[in-house]
Amino acid sequence: MSGERPVKRAAEKSRELAEGDDLLRGTAEQKLGGFYAIASGASLYAWDVAFTLGTHRTIFYYRRQELFVLSLVVLLSAVLLRRRVHTHRWILLLFLPPIALLLLRLAVPHPLGDVGRIADQVLNVAALAVVPFVTAILLRLLAPRYFTLPGLRLKLTVAAIVATVALAGFLVGNFNYRFVTCADFIVAGEEPPSNCAHGAEQ
Repeated sequence: MSGERPVKRAAEKSRELAEGDDLLRGTAEQKLGGFYAIASGASLYAWDVAFTLGTHRTIFYYRRQELFVLSLVVLLSAVLLRRRVHTHRWILLLFLPPIALLLLRLAVPHPLGDVGRIADQVLNVAALAVVPFVTAILLRLLAPRYFTLPGLRLKLTVAAIVATVALAGFLVGNFNYRFVTCADFIVAGEEPPSNCAHGAEQ
């Protein structure tokens, strides 16, 4: 009997603590719809890209190829589902540069000749130029709930959270020697950055 009282008191305190707290009760997501799902998903992606940028000063090739994959999905869907998906042709042209760049590199062996180098550079610039437009369209397709968030403030809050996480990811990547060792990169299958810490120094 005496053992039940502390358990009962702990349960009552837990209920009191959770009362009025949306995070502890798990009701915050219900009130904010897709806010947490969008902010969490976008932040995880932004952290990964920014951390890599901080450690290696580049975006890994497979991240760049994701643009090709997503562009190909949109183009193929627009062609194969043209009776159900109505779009302007100039919109589809925005998705062509990443695909054309990959096809050029597939068709023309390295080292590239003068013409190949010029075409590669032009397509590289074009692929970078369309990134904002392609990203905006993909956001509407992949995260439509973001655009239905009530009010501008919630949308700006999501953007601010993702930007803050990306900045933190870049800084952690830049000062990686304070957080992880060279061995951690090797175990993850990545090339250790030049400023990584050896195990004995960590």
